[in-house]
Amino acid sequence: MSEPDAPLPLLDYAIISEPFPLYATTGTDDPATALHIVVSNGGGETVYCREIVFYLPKGDLAQSLVNAPAGDGWAKDWDVVCLQPGTQTALPSGDYARFQATPKGDDKKKTGVPVDTSGLVITLKDLKISPLPGTARIEIREFATTNTDQWPENPRFTKLALTKFPAPKIPAMAVSDFTADKLEVTAGTSVRLTWSGPSTLDYTVSHGGSAHPVGKQHGYSTTIDRDTTFQLSYVTGGTTHALTTTVTVTNPKLTGLTVDGDVKVTGATGVQGLTASGDLKAEQALTVSGAADLQGLTVHKDLTAKAALSAEKDLALAGTLNIANWKIFQNQYTNLKVRYQDTDMFDVESSSKLFTMYGALGLDKYGINDGEWSKLKNFTDGNAKFNFWNECWNDTSHEASVFVYRGDTHLPVYADFGSKGVYHDGGVFRLAWN
Repeated sequence: MSEPDAPLPLLDYAIISEPFPLYATTGTDDPATALHIVVSNGGGETVYCREIVFYLPKGDLAQSLVNAPAGDGWAKDWDVVCLQPGTQTALPSGDYARFQATPKGDDKKKTGVPVDTSGLVITLKDLKISPLPGTARIEIREFATTNTDQWPENPRFTKLALTKFPAPKIPAMAVSDFTADKLEVTAGTSVRLTWSGPSTLDYTVSHGGSAHPVGKQHGYSTTIDRDTTFQLSYVTGGTTHALTTTVTVTNPKLTGLTVDGDVKVTGATGVQGLTASGDLKAEQALTVSGAADLQGLTVHKDLTAKAALSAEKDLALAGTLNIANWKIFQNQYTNLKVRYQDTDMFDVESSSKLFTMYGALGLDKYGINDGEWSKLKNFTDGNAKFNFWNECWNDTSHEASVFVYRGDTHLPVYADFGSKGVYHDGGVFRLAWN
């Protein structure tokens, strides 16, 4: 609608869109658009203004600017509202979205406020732009005067042309700044990813072998346990594009690990289960709380087992077996030696099969053999029973008496050391049957 008889405004008006240039909408998910209208006084007199109304053509035609009466407005020290249908104001013919700007304060809405060198910026935001490219004309009606005692009966009138261009294909570089809020975290920490890009695209964040569609959002949150590379993918112009970013974890949890080279651990290492197919070297303490399955184990120093140590097969020792104060080892003559503290107890000579006892042999009712009496006499029955009956006396008037049980009676066997007395040095022990 044109109003050729209406005087031009006393103030100057200029308009710019955000984003710029202004594109016709491509769908319901297009980003909301804002219009910044600069109001200034280019004359030499102070202009008083109490109301400015902006009429935005509404519809789906080329000359339409918006396709819905939606949006909001803002200006410093001014009230800017979207007028609903039915609101009493000067109406042009046609379908419009109307925004009214008035000074804050009831008294100023009547008397107006001066607009001088400081000017005024009015922002109309959250607008829904119409779908067809074309030039729309925004109508402006201004109630202003240079004399507050004389206000015009009808508003002053002008138009501003604003062109909607065809929406271009979204370039791949329109999506950027894909980053995480934290670049280094501990295991189990939440990470939030954000990026910049058009709201008309559908985005997908992939990591750990899984894809997570996030729609037209510009953020995604998750928790990670190990170093993770995130991929942001989107489709534009029939081509899939992607951005990546990586977050590192200082104490990662791994499901598996194969190392071809050396591994050096300077801190504590807890292992629930360990399988070593090759050499396993521990130069200091090695603590294993779980099972350890080893193909071979070499210990160059002491091996301490605080609980039971069991071997399902042979246990081969090249050194000493220590049991409290007892030691069992092989001496320099390849004999098996048993030692208590620093005292030798007995040897077993491998070459002569000789058992050497260091000290007295004390026996109390020990059965050595069990068998026929006739074979016992000649020591030919390996199952014969031989009983030591009496104890040895320190009194030299007694001899060491040994009895053999025949089954019905005890037969004495005498120990002869060359002379009477059990403790004769260098004597030969002989058994004689009575």
